[in-house]
Amino acid sequence: MAIRCPHCGSPVMIRGSRWECGYCGDFGSISSLHPSEKAKLMRAAAPTIQVTITVTDTSDEEAPHSFSRSELEDMVRQWDFDKNEWACRDLLIAAFPEAVCFWTAEELSNMDTMELLGKVGEWKPEVGIQMMKFLLDTAERHLQEPEAAEQLLENDLYELSRNQTVQPELLAQLKADEHLVRQLFQSAYAGDLQKELLKACDWFGEPALKKHLRNILAHNSSFKGFD
Repeated sequence: MAIRCPHCGSPVMIRGSRWECGYCGDFGSISSLHPSEKAKLMRAAAPTIQVTITVTDTSDEEAPHSFSRSELEDMVRQWDFDKNEWACRDLLIAAFPEAVCFWTAEELSNMDTMELLGKVGEWKPEVGIQMMKFLLDTAERHLQEPEAAEQLLENDLYELSRNQTVQPELLAQLKADEHLVRQLFQSAYAGDLQKELLKACDWFGEPALKKHLRNILAHNSSFKGFD
């Protein structure tokens, strides 16, 4: 029995309470399917699929360690990666399973956080930005720590922020979300990411936003000018 995508009509995969179309890449909650397709699911009583994130602890070669989403979230919130150096990436995978369902576990394990965000942003910019905001919100209290701020803004978020497919949506978010502005322009890191977003304002015709962002950046004690 095939459940059909409401947009292209192709068979979809059912993952818990969500569906995902491998043909057109769309996804959504079960409630967004056509009534006839939801009826099929009710009759079939489709099982729920549970995904766990498993990483290898190199200090103990006996067995891999699995971490729940709450454990990963706590690692990122505490900025403590002793148990899992890839906690930021693994948290995004655990929090946004519908955005990473197109890659195998092995493919995901070979990505770092920057590459994961870049690939998702290229596919669906709004989802990439949601993931970015979630990561910033989780690690927010460490944005005034130079090492953590540099890791997040210079490394993890850089590829996403410089992607011109993502930038129009990201600029729109910055116009509407002053909290995000402060996270990106008042952190303890000021460099290439901010420079790229200011250039994007020129490219996409946002002079008022550029003026506002430059003013915020000018009051950031970590900003020493661009190279």
